[in-house]
Amino acid sequence: MTTRLRKAAAMAAALVVTIVLAACSGPATPEGSPPADATHVTVSATEYSYEVSSKTLEAGWIVFDLTNNGRMQHNLVLEGGPGGGTDVIDPGETDSLAVTLEPGTYTLFCSIPGHRAQGMEFKITVM
Repeated sequence: MTTRLRKAAAMAAALVVTIVLAACSGPATPEGSPPADATHVTVSATEYSYEVSSKTLEAGWIVFDLTNNGRMQHNLVLEGGPGGGTDVIDPGETDSLAVTLEPGTYTLFCSIPGHRAQGMEFKITVM
C-alpha cells in the first residue's frame, strides 16, 4: 500500500469515527444549557387548554416547564424562532423546553393530532 493510499484510508477511518460518535451522542443543542438565572414559565396542560404562568417575557433564556395535568398525552411545541418542543408526555409527567428568544411574538401549541384545533395553543410576547 502506498503512503498516499494509507493517508487516504486513515482519513476515511477518522471520518467514520467522527460520524459514529456524533450519531451516538444524540441531538446537538446548539445553544447549550440554560443558565441558572433563566426565566422559567410554568405550563399546565389539560384537555384542550394550557394554563401559563406568564405570557409576557424578557428576551433571553426561557425554560417552559410543562406538566401534563390532563388525562391524555400532550406536548408543547414552539412555532417560530428557534423552534423545538418537549417530548409527548403521559398524564402526570413533566418535561421542559429551553430556548433563547429574541423580542417578538411566538406561538406554542400541542402537536397531538386535533389538539391544537381544539384550543391547545397560546401566544407569548418577548420584549
